Amino acid sequence: MSTQSAIHHYQRSINTTCLRPGLHAPMIVADYIDSALNVAKYYEKQFNPLLQELYLRRAYNEVINSMCDSLVHNAIRKQCFEQLYKPLLALKRFYKTHHVSNKFVLLEHEVRTLSHEFNQEQL
Repeated sequence: MSTQSAIHHYQRSINTTCLRPGLHAPMIVADYIDSALNVAKYYEKQFNPLLQELYLRRAYNEVINSMCDSLVHNAIRKQCFEQLYKPLLALKRFYKTHHVSNKFVLLEHEVRTLSHEFNQEQL
């Protein structure tokens, strides 16, 4: 997907309503994350680290929030849990490049805490 197309198709949140969440959940979550990462790449090429971090953090927070929301279908929550590594690794790369490793340590701690607390019954 091109960067202009990613910016055009980017949504602020994961679409958690679909007719067959068990079947479509992997695609829904992956498409959201991919579009957010593509927008972040676009801003990386434009030498705009603030917007790059914004889109990476927004994708990370949206996946975390969907994973922890009990009103979201379990199939989508599980996919959020399984695909959380994508925005997390992108943020790790971003913080390593910009020499701000303490922010990543806090994110990593948050992921461990939330994934253990909210996904105990799913796994």
